[in-house]
Amino acid sequence: MNCPCCSAPLSAAGTICAYCGSRLDVDLQGWRHLHPCGLNPLLRCPDCAIQLETLDLSGQEPLQLDRCPDCLGLFLPIGALERLVAQESGPVLGVDHRLLQALADTPRVQRGPLRYRPCPSCGDLMNRSLHGKRSGVVVDRCRDHGLWLDAGELRQLLEWARAGGALLDRERREQEQREHLRRDQEEAAQLAQLQRERLVGEMAQQLRRHPDPTDLLTPLIRLARQLL
Repeated sequence: MNCPCCSAPLSAAGTICAYCGSRLDVDLQGWRHLHPCGLNPLLRCPDCAIQLETLDLSGQEPLQLDRCPDCLGLFLPIGALERLVAQESGPVLGVDHRLLQALADTPRVQRGPLRYRPCPSCGDLMNRSLHGKRSGVVVDRCRDHGLWLDAGELRQLLEWARAGGALLDRERREQEQREHLRRDQEEAAQLAQLQRERLVGEMAQQLRRHPDPTDLLTPLIRLARQLL
């Protein structure tokens, strides 16, 4: 890949040409269904502090996102990233483990010092989290408004999804859900066993206190209900 401004060769990592200093639009360059909608006065870039530009992606599932005109970072509403990755990555038939490892080891974006950024919408500091297993992309996420991607990170997430990363991540979440369900079932079974043992103990105490079997009718009914 070459720089569109000076034609110099570009490295896989980074979004700025080392020769002419041009910032590269690697995330949305070439998208035919991309339509600018003007600046959004309600959103500001967490790095540049300027208004974000709203972009309309009128593909199979239309959605809007906002981008900083200067640093080209992207702010996506809640759920938009998952829709966008599914829409643009296409069907995945297998997992390319070698490519996934390369993406995790050599991310497309050279990160600076660790810091927490304000949400472009509300200004509260966003949480940082790795998006998907072995994606190499740490996103800044606001629980109420969406998430922020640095320039180049959307491209990496699309490559990650096409290499089977999203498929592996979905399988991991499903396995975690099954494990949680198994633990919940085991805990419920243990609790039921403890309740049965407690009732049996109460019956034994009642029998020692009242040898008449008719006195055991109420605890027997309680025990039968627990066992059913």
